[in-house]
Amino acid sequence: MTDKLARAQHIRTTKPLTTAEIEVGGRHAGIDRTAVAAAVAQSVMPVPQDLHDEEGVARNVERGHVYRSQDPSETAEIFVGGRHAGIDCTKPRDPFEPSTPDPHRRRSSRETMSWAAPGRTGAIRLDGRHMGIDRTADAEAPAEAETKPAGTATEETQPSGSVAEVSGSAGLISLCVIISRITGFARTWAMAFALGSTLLSSSYQVANNLPNQLYELVAGGMIVTAFLPVYLSVKRKLGRDASNEYASNLLTIVVVLLGIVSLLCIAFPAAVIYTQSFYSDQSLMDTSVFFFQFFAVQIVFYGASAIVSGLLNANRDYLWSSIAPVFNNIIVIVTFAAFAIVSPEHPQTALFIIAIGNPLGVFVQMAIQIPALKRNGIVLRPRINLRDPALKETLGIGVPAVVVMLCSFAVVSVQNAASYSFADNGPSILAYARLWFTLPYAFLAVPITTAMFTELADMQAAGNVEGVKRGVVGGTNQILFFMLPFSLYLMVFSLPLVTLYHAGAFTMESVQAIAAYLAVLAFALPVYAVNTYLQKIFSSLRHMWVFAGFNFLAGAAQIAITMLGASNTGLFPIEVIAVAEVAFYVVADVCLFFFLRAKLGPFGLSSIVRAFVLGLLFGAAGAAAGAGVLWALETFLAPLSGSIAQALGYVVVGGLASLVVTFGLALLFRVPEAAFLSTLARKVAGRLGHG
Repeated sequence: MTDKLARAQHIRTTKPLTTAEIEVGGRHAGIDRTAVAAAVAQSVMPVPQDLHDEEGVARNVERGHVYRSQDPSETAEIFVGGRHAGIDCTKPRDPFEPSTPDPHRRRSSRETMSWAAPGRTGAIRLDGRHMGIDRTADAEAPAEAETKPAGTATEETQPSGSVAEVSGSAGLISLCVIISRITGFARTWAMAFALGSTLLSSSYQVANNLPNQLYELVAGGMIVTAFLPVYLSVKRKLGRDASNEYASNLLTIVVVLLGIVSLLCIAFPAAVIYTQSFYSDQSLMDTSVFFFQFFAVQIVFYGASAIVSGLLNANRDYLWSSIAPVFNNIIVIVTFAAFAIVSPEHPQTALFIIAIGNPLGVFVQMAIQIPALKRNGIVLRPRINLRDPALKETLGIGVPAVVVMLCSFAVVSVQNAASYSFADNGPSILAYARLWFTLPYAFLAVPITTAMFTELADMQAAGNVEGVKRGVVGGTNQILFFMLPFSLYLMVFSLPLVTLYHAGAFTMESVQAIAAYLAVLAFALPVYAVNTYLQKIFSSLRHMWVFAGFNFLAGAAQIAITMLGASNTGLFPIEVIAVAEVAFYVVADVCLFFFLRAKLGPFGLSSIVRAFVLGLLFGAAGAAAGAGVLWALETFLAPLSGSIAQALGYVVVGGLASLVVTFGLALLFRVPEAAFLSTLARKVAGRLGHG
């Protein structure tokens, strides 16, 4: 970062025929990316190598990273005015490298003045392949302000104070994610303590999951896949005011639509609950119906929260969308604690505590993000314009996502109904296992997919096909390399992990059943994580109908396997539901990658195979080490007895051994995908050190 700051003051010749890397400081600086996003970007998309560095080029050729010089006819046409005028000879900047200088670096007063003075910035016009958003000051801005309407595409100044606020929070982003996951585990533990793995727990799980499923079915898939690409496209072409109008329009329509859905669910709750329990006696579903009447309002909160989070992510402010679930978790933890205290004497009152506390937590999760919108210059107002061209584009991209969500809703409904065929607590077995299943995905894959989706959408809007190809391969490699080891860890440590729930109403019989299911479900972790990334890729490429088609075929196969198992409970255990889920993601991912290969041409599938093999080898070594440590502890110290403290100690000791072996060896052998760890550690340490 230091050498870039020095380069920003005086452009110096490095290599002809390439475009400029321009650093802007002071009041014209853009929003600084978070530590996680920057680490992901720099590791997934390698920084272009200096072609005069023969040894460096050779190393990158071995790794498959070949950077070719640009054809002169394709390089940028650049007009440079102001104090920095001259021949533009700097290296092309990788589009994923953070574009703003380090705000924590101390500068001299003279340097600060030279960066901040409006007269020192150049009037710069950029065209060509390396074009990015021009954030420099325009020397003639006062004159042009009289002739250009506010909110046009040339208006890119940041709101006052946004840089300082976002940069000050950047060092805390990883900590927020960790806190969110810790409180999420505490929430699950509180639920296990209060409800156990019982029919009551299953009733809660079904009623709690339905609002999220219905939100995704009606609007969630469309928002997740279509909102970000369209919003960035509108902002790039028409400016901030137009993007704010589009976001306001979509938010208003979504709230009204989901409000109608919520009212229908409140009026007819039993009919909706039946979709999740059609294999069961409906007289046992009264508690689910009761909970769902209160939880249905969460559908509206989920929709509003998704748009607010999408707006913040589009402006590369990942802090509040990461920390918001913490507040939800805290409220629900208090709710379960109150239930455990009240239920022995007043069981009906205790049910009302859960019925009110759950939607309150979701509301707070949404509301806590709203103040950050203003800091990013986003102003939302109620408005409905059904003729908005951007809305039509959103529907064009998002309708296939509705098909995907419809398939997902059908699959989950069949899973829940089938699980009741195996046991009264079937849905709770699936839910508790899935919480551990998604934990490594949330820690390691979500930062990658979140940051990369923004970049993929931005590059697709700019027509950067090669950048999109690199993003597809780099992101997939990163996800596979991390998810494969953790899937093996889940298999090895499934029993002690689930034993951590063994408290209150949670029995050892439930622990055994959930651990067995988790060990099978773990096979799906890498292909599940890749599938979520592929959905973002196909959304940015505007090929969601293809994604929907392959998901429909894979979903049909999954439903067939699940229903076969539910109809033959004497032949198949409940784990057949997990086997069907593994089959779904394998079939869908393979088909989707073959389509990308046919559509984009060669883009490095061999590199993905390499990352898969490396992840499997290093992961197997780590899992074997962890299994050995766990065996030694049970043999020479004491077997697992159901104690939470003992299970936690065994998981920590064995897990550390697994992590050290897997990623220590990867760093030792300089595996490119492992560079994410060292990059992230340096950035977080640097941010916290300056904080």
